[in-house]
Amino acid sequence: MSATPQEVLSSLESFLQEEEQRNGGKRPAVDPGPRKHFIWPHRPLSAQYNVKPKDFTKTIRFEIHGEAFTVEVAETAFGVFGRCNALKAEAKGNDVEQMLINLERELEPLFNRQFAISRVLGLSRRYEGSISELHPTQIIRLLYCPDRDVAHTAMTEIETHARSGLYTPALIRILNDDSHPYRRIAQWCALDIFEDLQNICHSKEEINDALNAIRNLMMTAEDDYARTVFKAGDVLGDHIANEEAGKILKEVASEGAQPFGRRSAIHGMIHLCEWLPGEKESVIAVLEKVARTDPIPVLRQYAKVTIQDILSGEPHSPEPRLPQDAV
Repeated sequence: MSATPQEVLSSLESFLQEEEQRNGGKRPAVDPGPRKHFIWPHRPLSAQYNVKPKDFTKTIRFEIHGEAFTVEVAETAFGVFGRCNALKAEAKGNDVEQMLINLERELEPLFNRQFAISRVLGLSRRYEGSISELHPTQIIRLLYCPDRDVAHTAMTEIETHARSGLYTPALIRILNDDSHPYRRIAQWCALDIFEDLQNICHSKEEINDALNAIRNLMMTAEDDYARTVFKAGDVLGDHIANEEAGKILKEVASEGAQPFGRRSAIHGMIHLCEWLPGEKESVIAVLEKVARTDPIPVLRQYAKVTIQDILSGEPHSPEPRLPQDAV
């Protein structure tokens, strides 16, 4: 389905405005927790017990979330097996009742995912199709899905078209978002796509806008949910790794208002020096300043350790945990 970059951006703007109105204004970011990988369908239980198709000799009606489905039933020496072809799911139990309870439990992750997609898109019922079948103006919205695996699937779909520039303005807008509670999920995805920044931005202006958006995120983010701020420094130092990225990392490390951004910038500068050895002198000068002046002791120590890592060329030390991480 065809679309333009402006249409994708406009759809995203409408979505963010609607969410802000629904939430009664800007909301603090929500910790989305870890991504839970979704795999469907699961390996058929009947195959594991060598139950043959001919063994399914009965059918019963099964209801879940207000919908009815046909379930084929096989009664065997290993228990009662149920197979719902419409949902590509199977379950077993000691009797039909227990099998249906287990079948419902088996299906909940599928329905939760489909309902999560529908809620983000404003659909009236669960979404049964593939994310790749959606319009680009819908796919961009799914980066905000509270189900991080849905967002990751949408991100993968966007990546296949990212070099066309179709999503670039919207991805920059996502990095500048300061209102949606699930923005850290979307921002992590945008940053992952921007690892290929030079090929995704089609003008110097777009590149500058993207870099400024990453800078502002690192400067202002009051949390590091989904490791988004950490990801930003890694993208600048280890993937973009040019003079402009270096300037941002140095600025954030020494002047960033938030400790998460400063920590990320210190880490990013390690990788910057790996790609651009000529930056070592200026990076170490910044780190020496941070080691003297940063208000957080663990970041002062991190700067000192990072200087030694850069000078030795050894694998870098792990980044420290901040007092704010526990909040």
